Formats: sequence, structure tokens, C-alpha cells
Amino acid sequence: MKVAVAVFAKTTGLSPVKTRLARDIGLSNAQAFYRLSVAAVAETVGTLAERYPLALRPHWAVAEPQAVHLGQWRAFPAIWTGEGPLGERLHTVYSALAKSHDAVILMGTDSPQLTPAAVAEAIERLERRPGACVIGPALDGGFYLFAAGIPLAPERWTGVAYSEATTLNDLVGGIRGGGVPVEFLPRRTDTDTFDDLEALRTELAALSAPSLSQTRLSDWLTGELQGQT
Repeated sequence: MKVAVAVFAKTTGLSPVKTRLARDIGLSNAQAFYRLSVAAVAETVGTLAERYPLALRPHWAVAEPQAVHLGQWRAFPAIWTGEGPLGERLHTVYSALAKSHDAVILMGTDSPQLTPAAVAEAIERLERRPGACVIGPALDGGFYLFAAGIPLAPERWTGVAYSEATTLNDLVGGIRGGGVPVEFLPRRTDTDTFDDLEALRTELAALSAPSLSQTRLSDWLTGELQGQT
């Protein structure tokens, strides 16, 4: 099975990043967290792609059209998400990659504690049940990962209120309403505010073999949280 992984990302300096977190810890600290988080997600996806070089194809889904060819997105092929609200952009990327892949995984940079095994679990579930959608629920009511190998109508994406406590329920309700089964991965932290940082640090500390980027992020979190007390 040929699988595309699209990591949604914004380019610091071209788009605001971690705006809610910035209100809590300041702009420079929020940007530092974002860079470390992007690096951790890139290492996780890159490691998985190395393990399955013929099956897994990672991409950056970049918010700004002028950033697609920037050096910071050189690790993977970069595509533009298109314009419009998040639901439209999710549909744009999913439908574009689905044309040339058997399944598509969409994820962001807010859950840097994800391991290669955590992403591989979504692929394994799709292999066992190819007609289903696999979703990783976030603790805040959203989702940190979406995987499927079936056509999805635009309204499955655009009919969802994002960044709300009801986001996951909206998404799942629309999908199940269309007769598609949904499977869930373990619930994990999706980091948006200062209150999420301690939960993220706990999840990173629980990893048996964190990547180098995850270790750097964990060390940064320890210093940041100690500085806030």
C-alpha cells in the first residue's frame, strides 16, 4: 500500500504560529517551541519513511504558496494547502494526494510526541480495514492525525467547526453519517496553550526511545516550565 503523509505547517515570519501559546509564554518562546516541534515531527516521519522507502511518501503541506520552495521545507516534497479556512485546505490536500496514493495521512506539528510506531499503527489499521477512517483524538476535543484511503466529500471537512471542543465529534459524526466506520488511536495531547505543555512533557518523558529532536524539545520544556514557576 502506497501511503502519503502530509504534515501541515506554517512558515515563521510569513504566518503567525502558535498564537494562543504566544499569549501565555511570549512570541519568541512560542516560536522556539514551534521550531522544536516541527523538527521532532519531521524526524518521526522521516524515520518512518526510511523504514518503508517504497510505501511511505512524506510531504509538507505548507500554508503559504511562496514558501513551498524554501530551504526549511527541503526535507520532504512541499505542496501548498490552497486558500480558504482549514476545512477547505484539509480537503484540498487530502483529495490531491489521494489521486496518486492508496491512503493519505494528515497530521500537524502540535503533537511532537508521536513516534514512528504511533504513525505506523494508523497504516496497519487501514491495511486491516481499508474502508475505514483512522483518527487520533486530541485531549482538547480535536484530532492530531487523520488517515483514510477512501474518497471523502468536501463537506466532510468543511462541515466541521475547528479549534473547538466539538471538532472531533463534528468530524466523526459527518463521516459516520456517510456510512464510513471510524477507528480511534490512543488519545494524546495537542499542544496549543501553556496548560498543554506539562501534559506534553509527561508524554515525551514516557517514550522508551525518544528521538534526538524529541529529547531536545523535552529539555526545552523542562527549562521553560521551571522558568514559569
